[in-house]
Amino acid sequence: MNDCPANFKPILYRRYMDDTFLLFNDPSHINPFLSYLNSQHPNIKFTSVLVFFFLIRIRFPRDSSITHYILKKYGKNTLDLYRKIERNSFRSKKVEKDLKFLEICKCYGTIPDFIKFRVYCPTFQTTRTYRSWCFDLLDWEIDKQKKKIPTIKKKLEDDTTLLTSCISYFDSKCLLSLNERNMEKKLCKVDFRHNKKLTKLGIDLNKKVDKNKVIFNFSDRILSDEQKEVLSLGFDYCIPPSTIPHNQFFLCFEKLCHTIKNCEIYKDRWNHITNSISTVAHDTYKKFKCHVKSIHTPYPSLTLLIALRDDNNIVITKPDKGRGVVILNRDDYFSKLNTILSDSSKFKPIMSDTATHLLKLEDKLNRLLRSIRTSIGEMTYNLLTISGSKPGRLYGLPKIHKIGQPLRPIISAIGTFNYNLAKFLVQLITPLTTNEYTIENSFSFIKEISDLKPLRPVTMASFDIESLFTNVPLNETTDIILNKTTSSLLNSYGLNKTTYRKLLDIAAHNSVFTFNGSIYTQVDGVAMGSPLGPCYANTFLCHHEQTWMNDCPANFKPILYRRYMDDTFLLFNDPSHINPFLSYLNSQHPNIKFTCETEQNNKLSFLDTSITFHNNCFYTSTYRKPTFTGLGLHYLSYIPHIYKLNSLTTLINRAYNICSTWASFHDEVSFLSKYFTTNGYPSYLFYKALRKFLSQKFNPKPASATVNKDIKYIKLPYMGGLSFDLRKSLNKILRRCYPQISFRFVFYNNNTVGNFLKNKEMCNSELCSNVVYLFTCPSCQARYVGSTSRWLRHRILEHKGKSIRTGLQLSKPSFSAIREHSHLHNHPFSNTDFKILTSHLNRFDLIIAESLHIQTMKPELNNTATATTLFTI
Repeated sequence: MNDCPANFKPILYRRYMDDTFLLFNDPSHINPFLSYLNSQHPNIKFTSVLVFFFLIRIRFPRDSSITHYILKKYGKNTLDLYRKIERNSFRSKKVEKDLKFLEICKCYGTIPDFIKFRVYCPTFQTTRTYRSWCFDLLDWEIDKQKKKIPTIKKKLEDDTTLLTSCISYFDSKCLLSLNERNMEKKLCKVDFRHNKKLTKLGIDLNKKVDKNKVIFNFSDRILSDEQKEVLSLGFDYCIPPSTIPHNQFFLCFEKLCHTIKNCEIYKDRWNHITNSISTVAHDTYKKFKCHVKSIHTPYPSLTLLIALRDDNNIVITKPDKGRGVVILNRDDYFSKLNTILSDSSKFKPIMSDTATHLLKLEDKLNRLLRSIRTSIGEMTYNLLTISGSKPGRLYGLPKIHKIGQPLRPIISAIGTFNYNLAKFLVQLITPLTTNEYTIENSFSFIKEISDLKPLRPVTMASFDIESLFTNVPLNETTDIILNKTTSSLLNSYGLNKTTYRKLLDIAAHNSVFTFNGSIYTQVDGVAMGSPLGPCYANTFLCHHEQTWMNDCPANFKPILYRRYMDDTFLLFNDPSHINPFLSYLNSQHPNIKFTCETEQNNKLSFLDTSITFHNNCFYTSTYRKPTFTGLGLHYLSYIPHIYKLNSLTTLINRAYNICSTWASFHDEVSFLSKYFTTNGYPSYLFYKALRKFLSQKFNPKPASATVNKDIKYIKLPYMGGLSFDLRKSLNKILRRCYPQISFRFVFYNNNTVGNFLKNKEMCNSELCSNVVYLFTCPSCQARYVGSTSRWLRHRILEHKGKSIRTGLQLSKPSFSAIREHSHLHNHPFSNTDFKILTSHLNRFDLIIAESLHIQTMKPELNNTATATTLFTI
């Protein structure tokens, strides 16, 4: 009190335990003094409610009625006004809670009992029409409640203002504070009723995933409860899009029109079909803006994600195994990756310029492809020829189950110069990746192990290879691939041994990536993220393990050896055979080191299966690693409902195929019921999916004979119920005109939590390719829209009339509308005058996107209306 500033110091300060009474010269002094007290000690926090509560107890003793006090001091009109404020305060809060209850019901696809109406035949209540009408009524009720809120709040505000003008300042504060306290008790009863109704409908909002198991915060940042709530939804959680770019939306319909353009039936009605599609597209886009405003589901605020994304002191990423969210200090993250890159036997820094090095690698590949163009064919040549590639991007996934959280290095290889080549070579190498010891998946393994009936007790063991991908010797594996690939297979692709080796060397030995502004190449081992990674690792092991098993001494040789990638399941006649066999394997190759895990109490986990050996029989059940967090696809995620149903069916099917007994299946079903409930799924939905699955298993319907149709997939943005109205309208048009084609509509929503928290290094805009760009003249603001599948910097050099190799001025450059405008009006331009509008990996999508931007922006410097024909704009 001695140090308190005089401009808001109370004239009286008296305290009894934790209650304090104060007198101020002015009401405006209360809040500054409250803030001053709260700043004095970190453990002591004062609230003004306690101040008022103390005063309220003095002014309104328990043995005295508030009604009597107001009536005696201010009269009946003031009492009526206070009671009116009480009613409207409660109504305002109750309507908000009722609205939230209705929104939750709509979000979960359930109908409250008061919305349902009686029909003559009870079976009508199961029809789609009945449910549609019920949801229409639910929407009307939600709109009605939303309209009530501002009206009630306006009345409450006016009445409160009138009350404060009629009575003293102190009495108004006391009465309003009492009203708040009394209202909280009433609202608790409202919450209890709503929770009871939701529980009856199969919705339990109190059961959620454990945030402490989902979020691994190893950083110095302290998360708020709201941020934890958002992050606990997981990276795959989808949020409703607030807007869909016009050109991105109509790109889907342009692709649809180009897809059906060459179909034979109803060509004479082509204009009518495209006009109908165009009408549907424009109507849907207009409705979308209204539809976004009508989304009532409780989705998280994007401001929380943006605040986390913009924090440059942390890195938010996924864990190496399991689902979850890991937060690291950026300095620690970079330090761990730099430690990995410091291993000169695996990685090597490149000192030359990134663009120069990539261009050199592109030229090397393109020269080789030109030399074999005739033999491999024009289609393969066009597929593998590269221009405008980008370096891979290195990032790390923390191993949260290990001390110190080491990182697993991953290279994002999409778009690199040898990515398409690697995908092409995978189909040639795949026959070499399997042998008698490999298993296809856990289901085939379970079938094999369940059929085994050993005549004597056996011992189970599991071997794991340390850092398989980075330890696979590239040169040795390439030699193995060359020796084992048949000439007939190579000839069918137009290759011979010499060119095949050159292609393998380029695809496997030139893994170039960037990190923290520097460029590196991987010297040995296959990159995690490259399409060749699993193929090289499996080919190497398949070749050697056949020799290892054939040469293994019989006195400790396993009776069963099965491998999936770097995990191996073994059966031994005696436990004493395990260590000799482990030592034998570790002595076979200097790059390969196995670790061992043996059975405990006749149980062993392998892949996602727990195997039990009892009474000379193997029994299997599902197994989850310690890194399992309980996080799954949340029911409130803004995606089509069928995706959520498929997640139920998938895990039920997995449980059915893995569990070998009904007892273990029952335990797994009980676990899945809790798992889906904590991820927001209504309990009735899980058991409905379970009944349907078992019914199909034990009472399968005979397959009906149908005419095979050509299937075409149409990709569309997901917009909630509006998407299904759109699908219905398009189906009505397309099925009537193209009965021989089955159109499958795939809805997508890229507006995920993970997309807001990307931590991969961004590529330099001038090294971006497959982009639509916008040029704006700095002098007169004239615009030009173009597209390029090469680097943007190369296209800018062409506009300047310079060589893309040397950067020198060309004597006869190709025509450029930008350069002509610059010379004609003496308007110089620079690289900064070019801006990327959008990017598409597919060249066809790129041309359509360019045409859409030209059509909508009407740039002054473009000579043509569009780059290709448009049908919907």
